[in-house]
Amino acid sequence: MTFVVLALVAVAWLASTEPATAAEPTAPTGAGLQPLITTSELVVGRNRFAFALARQGRLLAGAEVQVRLYDIRADAAQLVAVTPAVYHRLETIEQGRQVHIHPDGSQHLHGAATDAQGIYVTQLTLERPGPWGIEIVARHGSDPVEATRLSVTVLDAARSPLPGTPAPRSRNLIANDVADLRLIDTSEPPDPRLHQTRIADAIQQRRPLIIVFATPKYCTSRVCGPVLDVVRTLIPTYGRQVAFVHQEIWQDGRMETPAPAFTE
Repeated sequence: MTFVVLALVAVAWLASTEPATAAEPTAPTGAGLQPLITTSELVVGRNRFAFALARQGRLLAGAEVQVRLYDIRADAAQLVAVTPAVYHRLETIEQGRQVHIHPDGSQHLHGAATDAQGIYVTQLTLERPGPWGIEIVARHGSDPVEATRLSVTVLDAARSPLPGTPAPRSRNLIANDVADLRLIDTSEPPDPRLHQTRIADAIQQRRPLIIVFATPKYCTSRVCGPVLDVVRTLIPTYGRQVAFVHQEIWQDGRMETPAPAFTE
């Protein structure tokens, strides 16, 4: 069984009048409640819809949130479903700062404070491809209720592998293939534990596998940065049973050519 963790997260600041695919970046608008969509695509069927919320330039943690789904094909939008969104706190945040985990297991707190405390997650069932409207309603403590709207384009079929589909037999570069680990890992410092296994070999051996597609050096949002640190917390407990692989998005550590294992 292969689990894939996608850390290629684009920030979406979407106005209600601009259809977009999930995770398509646009410019911030206004000072009210704004969504940062971390789901890379939405397809027909059941979807995990994850997002952060920002207000006045800061991320909003622990609010009570509902997600309202609308059919917007007609002139008057039709409400289809209302679902609560659960707030999941990141395990690598302490005292308002990110916990950085080194390859030897040691940890330290980053000096700069972060407001990236977690993300909101709900499940959306989308019955057809095309445009849909989403309204996110939030209340934080005793603050007034706020809402933000966006439109998304739902795909008929996923471009990325779905759960249950055969995983690509990727021949990813591993530590023995390179003279400098920084060519395949932009972490500081690089983590050799995540570059010992070739994806194709683990699949052939029927070994459980977790693949993290992440580019720490070039991460552009506050909600994607801690992903690799979260995965590192699992290695001491599951490292003997599961192969952990970090695959960079870009080849040779530069934002020029996507890595073959990523494009597959």
